Amino acid sequence: MDEILTIGLKEIDSIYEFNKICFENDYFNRDTWLELLDDYRTIVYIISENEFIKSFLAIYNWKDEDDYIKIMTIGTHPDYRGNGYAQKLMEYMIGQMTKEEMYVYKGETRESNLKMQKIFEKLGYEIIRKVEGYYDNPVETAYKYSLEIE
Repeated sequence: MDEILTIGLKEIDSIYEFNKICFENDYFNRDTWLELLDDYRTIVYIISENEFIKSFLAIYNWKDEDDYIKIMTIGTHPDYRGNGYAQKLMEYMIGQMTKEEMYVYKGETRESNLKMQKIFEKLGYEIIRKVEGYYDNPVETAYKYSLEIE
């Protein structure tokens, strides 16, 4: 049975290796994960079954500073894509963060990532701008999204 869990610094090796599986060429390196997971504002949600990670979502909570949630990265294991896990994690995260009175969410995706664009749009996010050359490996335009919940 799938369950949504929150993981932290002690699971750094698991999330780092999983991130490499999800993003062959453009994943966060281990030092970046170490820095993120060492920061109390970073939250990582996973969908797992019997300790096997199927999908993950990492956010940064800017509460009391910029007062928005930044979606850092989201990925699903190649064998489990198309099962709605990314959307489920996004919906779960919004539910958790609105309990903390966080109502603004921001994230971006590659111009070529039509699946993530569809998820953003399905959840009510709007494109606020496009940034050419934002991504490396390969160089690509980013679609920057924002959602404000009233």
